Amino acid sequence: MKETGIYIFIFLALALTIASISVINENLKKHPVEINSFSSYDELKNFLKTASQSGYGYQGFGADLLRTTAVGGAPAGASKELSGGSADYSRTNIQVEGVDEADIVKNDGKYIYVASVRNVSIVDAYPADNLKILSFIDVNGTAEEIFINQDKLVVFGRQNYDFYWAEESVGIAKSDFMPPYYFSPKSFIRIYDISDRENPNLVKDVVFDGDYYDSRMIGDHVYVIVNQPITYTDDDIILPKIKYDDALVSVAPNEIYYFDFPYYSYRLTTIFSVDIGTLGVDKKSYLTGYTQTIFVSTDNIYLTSQKEISSVDYQWKIIEKVILPAVDFSTAIQIKKTMNGNSTFYEKEAKIQNLFENYFNKLPESEKKNFEQKMADKYKDAEAELQKELQKTNVYKILIDDGNIDYIGKGEVPGRPLNQFSMDEYDGHFRIATTTGNIWDETSRNHIYVLDENLNIVGRVEDLAPGEKIYSVRFIGKRAYMVTFKKVDPLFVIDLSDPINPKVLGKLKIPGYSDYLHPYDESHIIGIGKEAVEASEEEVGSRDLNFAWYQGVKISLFDVSDVEHPKEVSKFNIGDRGTDSQALSDHKAFLFSRDKNLLIIPILLAEIDESKYPNGVEANTYGDYVWQGAYVFELTLDKGFVLKGKISHDTADAMLKSGYYYSSPYSVKRSLYIDSIVYTVSDKMVKANRLDDLREISSVELPYSETSYPWYE
Repeated sequence: MKETGIYIFIFLALALTIASISVINENLKKHPVEINSFSSYDELKNFLKTASQSGYGYQGFGADLLRTTAVGGAPAGASKELSGGSADYSRTNIQVEGVDEADIVKNDGKYIYVASVRNVSIVDAYPADNLKILSFIDVNGTAEEIFINQDKLVVFGRQNYDFYWAEESVGIAKSDFMPPYYFSPKSFIRIYDISDRENPNLVKDVVFDGDYYDSRMIGDHVYVIVNQPITYTDDDIILPKIKYDDALVSVAPNEIYYFDFPYYSYRLTTIFSVDIGTLGVDKKSYLTGYTQTIFVSTDNIYLTSQKEISSVDYQWKIIEKVILPAVDFSTAIQIKKTMNGNSTFYEKEAKIQNLFENYFNKLPESEKKNFEQKMADKYKDAEAELQKELQKTNVYKILIDDGNIDYIGKGEVPGRPLNQFSMDEYDGHFRIATTTGNIWDETSRNHIYVLDENLNIVGRVEDLAPGEKIYSVRFIGKRAYMVTFKKVDPLFVIDLSDPINPKVLGKLKIPGYSDYLHPYDESHIIGIGKEAVEASEEEVGSRDLNFAWYQGVKISLFDVSDVEHPKEVSKFNIGDRGTDSQALSDHKAFLFSRDKNLLIIPILLAEIDESKYPNGVEANTYGDYVWQGAYVFELTLDKGFVLKGKISHDTADAMLKSGYYYSSPYSVKRSLYIDSIVYTVSDKMVKANRLDDLREISSVELPYSETSYPWYE
């Protein structure tokens, strides 16, 4: 067989191999999807062992279970106005009105609260003439995010890892030999009474095995999503522990809900409900795959995780769509018999390869090249279509009502959502945007699905922008705005007014892309992302690829009043290749007020010294870091983006020392306003400037510790 012929079978073997390790066993795929709880520890253990033996877990009971070895070797809702504070202040940039999101910085019109590595600082910020720290809390770990609810401060974070002896953890008798032990990541939810801002008082302390994932606050209830490991030894399952103040308990088997459907790997997704008023804590734990992305409305939490499909189904479809149409009748019959036989996977693979190779070798030399090209084309088309089945996402709907948590149902969609903005709930329907396939082999496709209240797909728009992937999505009322990218930036405007028949209304193609979309008003959208330059023919060469080199940060204003012909009406480019902004990946770093015509984003500025390149600067050249801080814009429909000025906490000397990697506790991460004052916040400083002319008023240094590595403490 010639080298090209060998290549043809390589992709078949690769597809089958991927199927064997990425998907689940055929005899499990037909189980009905129901929710149950375990009656005993043994039932849980047997369930996970059965999963392990069914072939969809790599390591023991699953890849995400911790293997034990012997170790010796939209703005948030307004808060109550505080005495002496201002009623005009910014809130965290959130997705859903009435659903607050935790962040590293909060303010209430009088005080600014900053989570900075090990500490949470409370700063008296208004009036701004004399910024001062009233108090700070050492969390004995890493403070990740916070909420403020009247006189309560909620802190989420990580603390030191604990080491457990496995046998003691499950309550069985010690062996004569030293049992294996394991370390567990630990996270916490801590609530402080801050009615006296100078003396915060810890009133609730919940510490749990696992990782804090995300949270939302609706009214006086905080909902916390946690990924918890299930650790096992050779013979035993070790369940996560939770410490409520001074009471230490393990998650009981009858408190774990599971779906009668197999996963490639298992973790506990635990949802805590915390009543800020009474300090009561409730929870529900679900045995799922790793929770990847969540969306929360005022009534529901939607959890997502990867779904696995049957390896037998996937194998058969590849052969059915690619191999069988290409070979003669006799060879096709033999391949079908092989697939339906009782041999092992590897025996079938070898026999099919032999049958295919024999057929190929019998072809006249004049036909082989054409045959190979047809096979390659068929495989590419089949793979793109099969990605909708191979790459599916499970969606779980959890009802939340006044602190109560109840499972509603499960659905599934083809593809992978990008982030929380890829999902939305509107008029009883759940909308989700996904990507299937991969850019590198040009099998990627992009889709929007509409699901009813029972999570059945009722409408869809599929196969948008082939060969590209989603970079940003924003659902606004009856429309969706979606940006895809590989070479140019198509902005799609999609009509969802009829959930059963969604349709593309129009699209705009411009260089670059937007990583985040934000509504300006009903007919204008703000985008922040990167500028891009199309690769030259010399750069593309013989690779037959279409791509572009991203450049500096770009902010755009899109007019979508003519839905069939959206247009970019204003843009502002910042820096050269290497310039970055935290707002590209974290919407909470994006501050916008239409009433104040104000837009502020953090920028790490990179610039190219053209004198270093006498022969010209190529598009893939990175600039050197020269500045970090906040860019302050005036934004109006008439003028577009007008740069008012820049605010920095760092010094020029620090930037010169940064080299190819910039990291500084003075890196501006957030901005906010109280009345006519803009505040910028880094790990080590809060600075106040006048909003009209950006003149500095005052600043205060925050207590700061170097990055905490709690597992070493």
